Amino acid sequence: MKATLTAVIAAIEAAAIALAVFVAVGIPGVLVWWLALDLAGDPSQAVAGIGGVWLLAHLVPLTFSLTPDSALALGLEPQALSFVISLAPLTLSFLTALLAFRSGWRLGNRGGSGVAAPLGGAAGFAAAAGVVALIATPVLAAPVWVAILVPVLWFGAWSTCGFVARAGASGHDWWRSAVRQLQRRLQPLSPLGAAVLPTRAREVVRQAAASFAALLGLGALGLAGAIVVGYVEIVTLSQGLQLDLLANLLVFLAQLAVLPVAWAWAVAWCTGAGFAIGTGTSVTPFDTLLGPLPSLPLLGAIPQAWGNAGALAPALVVLAGVLVGALAGGSREFRRVPLLSAILVPVFAAAFTGLAVVGFSALASGAIGPGRLSEVGPAPWLVGGLAAAELGAGILCGVLARRIDHARLLERVPRLRLGEREKPTEAADTLPLTPLVVTPVEEPAVSQAPTSALTPAPATEISAVPIPPSDESDEESLMREYAWENGAQRIDSATPSARTSRWRRWLPKG
Repeated sequence: MKATLTAVIAAIEAAAIALAVFVAVGIPGVLVWWLALDLAGDPSQAVAGIGGVWLLAHLVPLTFSLTPDSALALGLEPQALSFVISLAPLTLSFLTALLAFRSGWRLGNRGGSGVAAPLGGAAGFAAAAGVVALIATPVLAAPVWVAILVPVLWFGAWSTCGFVARAGASGHDWWRSAVRQLQRRLQPLSPLGAAVLPTRAREVVRQAAASFAALLGLGALGLAGAIVVGYVEIVTLSQGLQLDLLANLLVFLAQLAVLPVAWAWAVAWCTGAGFAIGTGTSVTPFDTLLGPLPSLPLLGAIPQAWGNAGALAPALVVLAGVLVGALAGGSREFRRVPLLSAILVPVFAAAFTGLAVVGFSALASGAIGPGRLSEVGPAPWLVGGLAAAELGAGILCGVLARRIDHARLLERVPRLRLGEREKPTEAADTLPLTPLVVTPVEEPAVSQAPTSALTPAPATEISAVPIPPSDESDEESLMREYAWENGAQRIDSATPSARTSRWRRWLPKG
């Protein structure tokens, strides 16, 4: 497929994605205008509000105004206010990101060369963002070019990630050429490092993705637990609003739109850094300090401080890193790498995970109102640094633990038998051996036996008779066993009939 055609297709898909998200925002807005306002007022204001929410979902700050009643409902002073909102409804933001990544992945599968597909997608999304920015001019808190550039960067970043990921997975020619050039540049520094660069890079990406997924899973569990524990408070706040059915539906949709924000706050809480809801506030596992909050029911799930037990939250993050390291270190390929590589790969993976957490935390930070509500969310670099340190320590422990050769270690450690002690005794050292001695067994006499021949050897039985140790050779010992005196000594312990038979064995017949 030619590059031009690829760019055109990418532009069309990008415009379709922008339209789909605009429709997702517009349907609730039209319902509010129709059911709540009876289609009263200027339609351009309703369209501007829908466009403003679309831009806010793509990280463009907006200017909003509140009436005294609305300000009182948000926990503010009952007066008209105008302020900036920059905290994005991340559900809509991630919807665009997911569709953009999918578009880049599909275009990477179709072919194309260079940056034709990402540039085409960015151009198509820029056209859609320009139209929306012109519609939402009354509520913009930034110039129009910023309202166009920021959404394009958001869409283009995710589309490029999808395109590059598919190119690397499919092994496109330009991707292989770029990798070979990078290896040639690194070859003078370390020939072996340049040779294994693709393998090590894949392992770093794999461990970083697993670590970030584990941290997100831990945050999701924390958020779910906080909602369950704070259910009564959530219901109380919802009933205190005294809203009708339509208003309750809108509040539900608003909370659904900001649910990923609460997810990011839960991740920050698990790392120990915590988050803030207003200037001078702090919510961490160790301490909780809050002021007046907006009447949003979801805020009823804010957890209480655990005190000294709050160290369990970062410990769980470290444990998640240990699990990731143990799974990664158990692979046969990774266990054979040198020790330096086994250390550097988890370090780089933890660093990339920390950067991803920084970005996630930055998206969940911003302003939601005037005054003290202009600072909401976690501190991105603090959360990312703690996450990288905790996960990195856990991954290193897991990887190094799986590299231990337990069989060799057990060979070097002496065996310890619990409950057994050696008790040497003199009797045990002086006891004679008990070799097997052959003794004759009585047989019935045979009538008319010839007198010129010896009686055939009778059947024998095996018995263990202790014999004192001797310095004789094996041959001399055997001769002594069948000697006359030895036979006489053994017969004393036999029965009378047996003694007679054994004597006759050594005497000639007749």
